[in-house]
Amino acid sequence: MKPNSQARPNARIGAALLAAVAVGMATPAGASPPPPAAPAKVEDPGAKRITGSENYVPTFGLRASITRGREIHGVLTVDAGLDVPTDKGRKFVEGVRPRLMNSMREVVLNYASLTYGIGEKPDADMIRLRLQKAVDTVLGKDTAKVALASVIVFPK
Repeated sequence: MKPNSQARPNARIGAALLAAVAVGMATPAGASPPPPAAPAKVEDPGAKRITGSENYVPTFGLRASITRGREIHGVLTVDAGLDVPTDKGRKFVEGVRPRLMNSMREVVLNYASLTYGIGEKPDADMIRLRLQKAVDTVLGKDTAKVALASVIVFPK
């Protein structure tokens, strides 16, 4: 090998190191990128159209497959919200929202897969009562009242 060919890679490494140091010196000491923006509040854009009440806390994404055995017959979709009359109650609902949504989704899933008669109209009263029981279990009795907006079955 020629001595020149070995010097050239070292020169490239030196030039790259010099460029990195120059960039580092050009930025103010301790400068860092701005903090990430706060995550946007995830809310169904159509959920607020149900009511203008400040007491209303929308819930969305309550969907479950209607199954019997290994066959899927459709999807049950429930749009509901909670009427929470106190500020303290609404703050509590926001704090336990994941647990609350999980309980409500379980109700819809159990109804769709066990109780719902395929081809029949869904029993909105039964769904509302079961959702209310789940909400009362998570939040405590009389903290919030379930308000159903719609119960829809989308056949396969």
